[in-house]
Amino acid sequence: MGIIDKNLSLRNRNRMLLGVWEDEDKLVEATSSLVHAGVKIQDVYTPYPVHGLDRIMGVRRSWLSIVAFLCGMTGFSLAFLMIHYMYVQDWPVDVGNKPVRFSPSWIPVLFEATVLCTAFGMAFFFFIRNRMIWGIQPELLDERQTDDRMIIAVETEAGMNEKEVLDMMKKHGAVELRERVGGVSTTI
Repeated sequence: MGIIDKNLSLRNRNRMLLGVWEDEDKLVEATSSLVHAGVKIQDVYTPYPVHGLDRIMGVRRSWLSIVAFLCGMTGFSLAFLMIHYMYVQDWPVDVGNKPVRFSPSWIPVLFEATVLCTAFGMAFFFFIRNRMIWGIQPELLDERQTDDRMIIAVETEAGMNEKEVLDMMKKHGAVELRERVGGVSTTI
């Protein structure tokens, strides 16, 4: 799998069933019941993080923490090499009879360089991984998903009982049910 996740794209999806929720507790209940019924949920879209959804859906842990560690180590190494070159090789100055090889005064610079490279690296890889690169048009199922509504998207498969899935969504508090075919969304 490349760095950009093609599974996040909504462009090449078949028919999808969408349930819209206002309450996150009902959304978590609905997600849990759909997963326990064997329905494969394509994704859940929320305007803010809803804790526990990733475990219910079986989403793997992100590699962003490993990327953050590698970016931090890169920043630390580059800062160490820069300081060592400037302070020891290029212009060795004896200040206050301090040791030339390593000094506690290096620690703040090493720390700040580590934090800087970690922050920039995580932001860079986060935006690339989630297809939030400049010029890519957003793929929204509903404009309200970025404001106050939460959406469960289920891609239909052969042999799926769609009426049962819609009934489960309605039973667990969906305020609106929709169907999306080829980018066109209609209310059911």
